[in-house]
Amino acid sequence: MRLQLTLLNTFICLFVASTVHAQDATELLMMIQSPATSEVDRANAFEKIGDIAGAATVEPLTGFLGDKKWSHYARFALQKMEGDNVTEALFRSLDTLEGDLQLGVIDTIGRRGDAIAVARLSNLLAHADAKMVAAAAAALGAIGTTEAAQILTAALDAEKQPGRRESLASSILLVGQRLARAGNTEAAIDVFDRLRTSLVPRPYQIGATQNAILTRGADGVELMVEQLRSPDDDGFQTGLAVARVLPGSSATEAIADSLQAESLTDRQVLTILALKDRGDRQALPAILEKLGSSDSREVQTAAIEATGKLGDASSVSTLISIANVHNADTVLEALVVLQGSGVNDVLFKAAQPPDISTVAVKALGRRRAQAAVPLLLELSKSDSAEVSQEAIVALGLAATQERFLDLFSLLKTAQTAERKQAIQKAIHAAVFRSTQPDACAEALGSMIPGSSGADREFLFEQIRTAGGAKAVALMETYAVGPDTDLQDAATQTLGRWLSADAAPVLMQVAQGNGKYANRALLGYIRVFRQFDLPESERVAMASQALQVAGRPDERNVAIEALIRFPCVASFELALEQLDVSESEEAAANAVLTIGQTVMALDPEKGQAGIKRLIEADVKQSITESAKGLLR
Repeated sequence: MRLQLTLLNTFICLFVASTVHAQDATELLMMIQSPATSEVDRANAFEKIGDIAGAATVEPLTGFLGDKKWSHYARFALQKMEGDNVTEALFRSLDTLEGDLQLGVIDTIGRRGDAIAVARLSNLLAHADAKMVAAAAAALGAIGTTEAAQILTAALDAEKQPGRRESLASSILLVGQRLARAGNTEAAIDVFDRLRTSLVPRPYQIGATQNAILTRGADGVELMVEQLRSPDDDGFQTGLAVARVLPGSSATEAIADSLQAESLTDRQVLTILALKDRGDRQALPAILEKLGSSDSREVQTAAIEATGKLGDASSVSTLISIANVHNADTVLEALVVLQGSGVNDVLFKAAQPPDISTVAVKALGRRRAQAAVPLLLELSKSDSAEVSQEAIVALGLAATQERFLDLFSLLKTAQTAERKQAIQKAIHAAVFRSTQPDACAEALGSMIPGSSGADREFLFEQIRTAGGAKAVALMETYAVGPDTDLQDAATQTLGRWLSADAAPVLMQVAQGNGKYANRALLGYIRVFRQFDLPESERVAMASQALQVAGRPDERNVAIEALIRFPCVASFELALEQLDVSESEEAAANAVLTIGQTVMALDPEKGQAGIKRLIEADVKQSITESAKGLLR
């Protein structure tokens, strides 16, 4: 009984749904046919009817195919509808249509993909109008069946006119691709092979050849090699395009063999780069052979790049041995990207005396080889200026905060300005790339007690670069401590801080009313003037700065900063300053400027504030401008 009820309910639901759809389709058709329907509503009705319409709407819709304004709307609706009757109706309409309207219907027939259309479309391939032939061929290509392929290839064999042959060739290529995607490999290969050997424009031959190779997969290697060894450039480029993507070790081996047999420099370069892009290490021996035997700089460069991509630790010595003034940068890049274990170990050995390889030293730095830092420290003391310089640069790339003391020791013992500058750059590079700001700041801070002068200034600047909570805490210690020299350095550094977290320390110093209070207050004002802060926090900071400010110039700077961020809160704060002597003009100017924005944000508060400004009558020109805002 329950099963019967379920089936009954299902039937009722389907019946109701079909009835609703039929009703909706009828209403939409009435809208489409009614002359009273607006163009927008008619277009929307056409768009919807294709999704729900049934057989009863086919003929009325085909009636619009001859209407230049609405033909494409009708076509798109019919295109979405199922059933052979739709295809039949579209074919019948061809007898009454001409020109672009006729071509549009043929396009719709193709897009519908009905196999029953193939035979009738084939009849149009003999049409006198070349545009009709092109449209029918494109429709057959879109349908993409084996039958369509056979018809198109037969038509190509029989056709003599170049323009028509091109239309047929384009569609044959399309149908072959569709067959390949559908898994009909054998039929697709047959289509591609017939097209690539036909008398058609070269681009279609190339496209067919590439598709013939790729569709064959591993069996396409022979045809690929045939193209790579072709005497004409088009053939070579055809083979090269598929060489990058044709899968399998047999393809790699064949391309490598082709490289060995190739005598032209430009082709050798392109083949090497194709092997590089394949990413198959099986090609490495052939590439290394060219690296060692070729006199061409272009071939060597390509081979070096490919070795960097495909090589491993065993390739390091070879790369170092060929490094010279012409290819040093390329060799370095290859050494940097080499993958696999043991690469750093080989570089480490190559960077040791007596035969120190500077490219190995550079590579250790670029590879962030922390294990090599002790060696790099020793090399930085080398009598060779080149070795020493490269070791210092590498230290900046490889060293972590645990080695800052060693680097600072180098800095303190530097004998020349040039060496000192190089070590400073290395330390800065290490600080800048550090991902542990607190540890970095702590390491730098530990060196301050034993430093002085320019070295101390440099350390403070690096602590600023490190940033973070620990860096701010260090600055606080020195800024409020008893040592005036440290106070001086710390407050200067805080004034250039790179984030808003320095603000509390700056305010602490400003409130202390000491030697550097003015400097600290100006730094505090800079924070809320320059950094991205919530409106409420910014205004609160400005209010605090005004409370602490003891000098007119300090108050004026804070007031002027308010102008940059006009809002109701900054407006009210500026109004409060009208009553403060020696700052009333700066406050009046701020009220006038901010008030122009506030008048739009909150007219009531804006007008009240401007009236108060007029009453204050701080300066005639400001008063007159304020009156103008109320007019």
